[in-house]
Amino acid sequence: MTIRASLHAAHVYMILGVVSGLYYRELTKHNGFDGETQLSVVHTHLLALGMLAFLIVLALDKLFTLSGSRHFTYFFAFYNAGIAITVGSMIFRGTQTQHRCV
Repeated sequence: MTIRASLHAAHVYMILGVVSGLYYRELTKHNGFDGETQLSVVHTHLLALGMLAFLIVLALDKLFTLSGSRHFTYFFAFYNAGIAITVGSMIFRGTQTQHRCV
């Protein structure tokens, strides 16, 4: 695994964070929903746990060459899987809340 993987992951999470914020805004506006939903925090989770965390990993990798280790490959896979499960569950639950209350 190379240092570029962390850079690409941070970039992808930034794009997903912006898209999830847009999805939340447009869905609530379209449904006229003003209550609490999990969709309101997906944007923050993707930007903080995804983009910001991988930018920190990128800086640490530059200092300590973490990407040369096989443990980094395991970390990268499990961390991304964890974010995918967390964010997928939040989007599913938040979208259900939107449709149940309308």
